[in-house]
Parts: sequence; structure tokens; C-alpha cells
Amino acid sequence: MTVAEIAELIGSRVKQYRLNRDLTQEDLATLASLSLNAIKKAEAGKSTLETYVSIMKALDLTEQFLSAFPDYGVSPIQLLKAKDNQKKRASGKTVIQTLNEEELDW
Repeated sequence: MTVAEIAELIGSRVKQYRLNRDLTQEDLATLASLSLNAIKKAEAGKSTLETYVSIMKALDLTEQFLSAFPDYGVSPIQLLKAKDNQKKRASGKTVIQTLNEEELDW
């Protein structure tokens, strides 16, 4: 699938989401705080990420949108690299102050 085909597919799905909510393009533009032209471009698959985010948020579909970008957390290789950078010795440069027993009020 080409980039253009994917963009067109996303646009058609946005249109279907809007129709499923029984919203006109004008209604969606108002809900998403976008222009009518921005909605038309988005449904044609010729829009920006920010516009699609605004539309999905207005349609209360943020979770579905974010599912395209799952959080895999830290990879095992990154954990190993971080482990190698962990401190293995004390530098001995920390100054420790001891308290006199007279200073303790309890």
C-alpha cells in the first residue's frame, strides 16, 4: 500500500466515523474547532497530523487513534545498556556529618 493510499483510507474512515455519529462536516468542524475546508481535506486524505488529532478528539476516538502508536516501554536491550551504566563503586567524595548527642533533643 502506498502512502497516498493509506492517507486516502484514513480520510475515508474519518468520514465514516463522522457519518456514524450523524454529523455534518460543518458540525464536525465546529466540534473540532477547525474550518470546513480542513474537514474536507481530512476526509480526502490530504491533511496534517494535528488536524486528524483534533478530529479524533472531537469524535471521542482518541484511544483508537493512539492504538496506532502503542507504548512498548523500554526494550530489554535498553535495560541492559542502562544496567552497564549503573554505578558500581562509591567515589568517596561525599562528606558525612555526624551529630553530637547533645544536639539531639529527644
